[in-house]
Amino acid sequence: MSDNISDTNPRFTIVIPTKDRADYLYHTLRTCSAQDYDNLVVIVSDDGSTDHTKDIVMDAASRDARIRYMKNGMAPGMRDNFEFALNQAERGFVMALGSDDGIMPGGIAGMRNVLRDTGLELLSWASPLFVYAGVRDPRGQLMLYHPKKDRLIESRQFLARQAQHLNYLGDVESPMTYVKGVASTRLVRQVQARSADGRFYRCPTPDGYSGIVLAGEVERFAFSSIPFAIYGLSPTSQGLNYLTSDEAAKKNSDSFFKSVDAVPMHRELAGQPYSPLITLMTVDYLLTARDLPGWGGAFPPIDFKRVIVSCIAELAHGLYSEERLLREMQILKMVADHHGLGSYFEGTLRRSRRRKAKQPFAGSGINLRLILLDAVDYGICDIFDASVAASYLQPFYANLMPRNLVKIFRRSLEYFLTSSGRGSPFPKLGREEQR
Repeated sequence: MSDNISDTNPRFTIVIPTKDRADYLYHTLRTCSAQDYDNLVVIVSDDGSTDHTKDIVMDAASRDARIRYMKNGMAPGMRDNFEFALNQAERGFVMALGSDDGIMPGGIAGMRNVLRDTGLELLSWASPLFVYAGVRDPRGQLMLYHPKKDRLIESRQFLARQAQHLNYLGDVESPMTYVKGVASTRLVRQVQARSADGRFYRCPTPDGYSGIVLAGEVERFAFSSIPFAIYGLSPTSQGLNYLTSDEAAKKNSDSFFKSVDAVPMHRELAGQPYSPLITLMTVDYLLTARDLPGWGGAFPPIDFKRVIVSCIAELAHGLYSEERLLREMQILKMVADHHGLGSYFEGTLRRSRRRKAKQPFAGSGINLRLILLDAVDYGICDIFDASVAASYLQPFYANLMPRNLVKIFRRSLEYFLTSSGRGSPFPKLGREEQR
């Protein structure tokens, strides 16, 4: 067992790198203050906000001493802001939230319990997602994953799956410490020690890389069927900004790209600037982690024909504007040329067709992975409301799974059979009682 979890109540640090998202950050901090765990520190690292972010944090800190406001000089950019915030974490465990995400009720205590019981230093879960009203539809939506079982994940199997499927974001078991995982600070410092400049975050974006690089530091990690944090998708989310044609969002997205372009992707991706294609990001994470001296992870060689096919499939889903589409096609062409696959890229592109952009599914529904709930119907207005609702609805939803429904039906039937029917007759009154 690691020294980090030998204590009854180890330190947990939540880092929240933020910029100009005060109205959503307010509700994120509400989920943090609701935690019934004393040895918790919440570090909000401000990347040069021009709104009332500082006021929101200082007000929350005046009511909860576990919340701290920090500012790292003159707007270092998202990647450096994540690194700065991470470096503030003291010995114990650490995770990151975006400033529109949240912690589930009892989430920190729940993480502590699983880590203590398993004796492991890395833990993941399948985070629900709350989509704020006005992002996809006027009412908002809460999404819950179909329940999974508690289990231990072999890191090499996880990494091999990443190399095959090339979809870090679609893997619910990924132990990335952004919203859906928590790691010991010992593992984090171990990764930093492998880097010449002492950095943890080596790629343009910090989320998925953390899961891949940390998985390579351990033989196995824990996966919890209970989610301990929840994603929020607000109008300020970067991925959403890249897909929209709204001018204000486009300006925000362009500013983001300018800040991350200084960090090119891996040389096997032709040193191209950052791409939001999930396939390319996954490859970048894998190859960057692999190159760290002494990194313990392993995965099969990347099949770049598969990379090309997967990227074109992403581009075909109809969400990108013409301008964005041409940018990603140019990046992918350079990657293909770098591997002598230019003709393969052009042939695959000719045979492919773009799909019509689908309207997001609104309201309540269900698919093979998720149950979707109309936010207005459930009185959910923000990430705090969503975290509370999800904490009640997720266990209820788990009980509706077929294996549990069978148990419920059997117990109900047994109760009915044992409690129905005529019982014994009333006793007869004796002569004395009849008087």
